[in-house]
Amino acid sequence: MRAIAVSVWIFINLVFFGMCGYIYLLWSQYWHYMTKRQQTAENELHKIDHRPLVDYYHEKMPMEILHMQRQAVLKQVTTPAAKQRPKPRFKSHHNKLESNCVNCDSSTTKRIAAFKNRLIIRLRSVLHDESNVFKTKIDNPYNVEYHGLQKSSNIPPHQLLCRFNKTVPYVPTITGKESAFQSSPVRFAVPKTKLIEDYEHYNNCAIVSNSGALNGSNLGKLIDSHDLVLRFNHAPTIGYEKDVGRKTTIRILNSQVVSKKHFKFLKNKMYSGIKILVWDPCNYTSTLTQWKNKPDFDVFTPYVKHRRAKPKTNLHLLDPRILWTLWDFIQAHTSVRIRRNPPSSGFLGIALLLPHCSKIRLFEYIPSLRMTPRCHYFDNEVDSSCTFGVWHPLAAEKILSLAMNEEDDFTTYHTGFITISGYDSIKCGA
Repeated sequence: MRAIAVSVWIFINLVFFGMCGYIYLLWSQYWHYMTKRQQTAENELHKIDHRPLVDYYHEKMPMEILHMQRQAVLKQVTTPAAKQRPKPRFKSHHNKLESNCVNCDSSTTKRIAAFKNRLIIRLRSVLHDESNVFKTKIDNPYNVEYHGLQKSSNIPPHQLLCRFNKTVPYVPTITGKESAFQSSPVRFAVPKTKLIEDYEHYNNCAIVSNSGALNGSNLGKLIDSHDLVLRFNHAPTIGYEKDVGRKTTIRILNSQVVSKKHFKFLKNKMYSGIKILVWDPCNYTSTLTQWKNKPDFDVFTPYVKHRRAKPKTNLHLLDPRILWTLWDFIQAHTSVRIRRNPPSSGFLGIALLLPHCSKIRLFEYIPSLRMTPRCHYFDNEVDSSCTFGVWHPLAAEKILSLAMNEEDDFTTYHTGFITISGYDSIKCGA
């Protein structure tokens, strides 16, 4: 009996200490993660007011991005054994990742297919990381609470565009007639002319990103051949005409560019004589009055000053609530949680032009084989993580944009642009 009692006692102690050890491992892993997360958050404080002008995604695997092109080439001559991948938590927008390159030789087709494969896997990896339950509980500066339905995005492009049209038929701007601005100088500063009049229509439109991959692209003439050209923030054309063109019809500016003196919003000729849309985010459930009283950045003072100094410039403020309508659309068509920050200027540009353009070409919005760690085509800032986003839900945006893309793989990943049809080019049922 004594031996049995001792054995039971030893067994109970082993179970107890085993459970304690297991719990300790769980907690140590959790606190290790939280410590790293806190360090990342502290590092973000060093960026400009928490909202970077560059769409960063911080990871500890920069070499994968830096050498994606090289790995794509190596894949042509190496044939490793196929390994079964775990089933992703979200559906693919491309059931097969082989290249559909038209009139390409075998070498180019393999190179493009390998690059496309790795890029899409990378985008999914970012989505998976951003959907982490710990991150989604912590990173919610705009108090987002999404309760919408989940819809499949694994549908033909025209059906996805029909849903887009139903959700965002147009992009509203501040008119000055809203009750929030009745006693504000903004009321009298808003132009009588709309940013884009209802009757304005363009056959083909270009959205030009700020990507460093545009260097050496020789896309300038093609970009300038479009009826309308949209650019972002303080991206210049002078000196870069060969790669990005010289034509600008519309410029979308975030509130940092408008409010910070070093961007010279009130003096730079870049911001005059064209259509300009300025945006500043509000909280997910904010009213216009709440946003006016507490914007992210003071866009109203420089807006009024600019309108008085340059009355011929068609300058408008975005109704910030539409940003969250766009965010809802992205989340509804993404099967994992996305970053709870407003969409990027690029995705806003798509929504702005869809009602007015038969075809929209987005240049280097989806990375091509020229992808580089250089953030912008107009400066020397190098960061291997500039492609996938840390503030905007950029990975989700790009996967959704690829689902609406009509171009073949050679055009998308080699030439460097995707094409999305405008609302007038599709037929939607009731």
